[in-house]
Amino acid sequence: MPHTTDKRISKELARLLYLGRHQAKGGRPTLDPTDRGQLAFQALLFECLMSTREHLHPLEQPRKSAMASISGYLNVIWHQPGHLEIHTNTAYRVASRILPFLHEDHGVCGIPGLRLIDFTCRRARLVHVPTGGRLDLVDSHRWHGKDIARMVFRQETSWHLKDGRSPLWRQNGLTDEETAHHACWAYTASTPLRSAVLMRSMPLWYRFDLSPAWVTGHPTHSDRLIWDAHSDTVHDRVVELLTRSKARIPGARYREKTPCSGTLELGSGSAELISTL
Repeated sequence: MPHTTDKRISKELARLLYLGRHQAKGGRPTLDPTDRGQLAFQALLFECLMSTREHLHPLEQPRKSAMASISGYLNVIWHQPGHLEIHTNTAYRVASRILPFLHEDHGVCGIPGLRLIDFTCRRARLVHVPTGGRLDLVDSHRWHGKDIARMVFRQETSWHLKDGRSPLWRQNGLTDEETAHHACWAYTASTPLRSAVLMRSMPLWYRFDLSPAWVTGHPTHSDRLIWDAHSDTVHDRVVELLTRSKARIPGARYREKTPCSGTLELGSGSAELISTL
């Protein structure tokens, strides 16, 4: 019975991915977009969120670790037609940590090319100009009136306006400083894989109590998602989630290399999953 099966799968996905009442009605939730621009943006967002104080993203602010702490604010990562929704306890604060900022010594911090479209009493609507990717940050709290929402947004982003400077996210197009980071949003073989893991990140942080970090490759090793495991079974549970559960990544395969490590493959893209005990 297709209807019964879809309802059961939808319920299981909601449990696995913390979707709650946001699960799709009458069928499975759509987890993965097909638009190349949206995929490229989500892959970049994944790398920014999968960072820690020990493994900072190259676009992290010096001495602030702003992006490395965002996961603690998130409640739901949810695909909608045409955009990604992230439900959070403090939408404007999360926005302030991923909107681009030009640091006087470090250069561009945050996500180059990310722009604020507008905000409401509960939602910050963002667009990534180079890819066209869309992100809505939805607050768990609704502010009473646009004036209060505007005041809160200004408070959260006030450090972007230090010394009277104009924030990058108020620019109409890309600045030269942002364009220099074009490799960050380039579509590569691993783009669909990184985007897919983003959509399945909530249980990594909350169910498994992990702090994963994405470490880009160099000549001696490939791109890696690494974490400190709390038990011998955690690595197997992550592999189960990504490759064999109802929330599995379509077409992904896991090839074990050594205990608690291996390669996750999707198409021609791959990444090592490594847990350190």
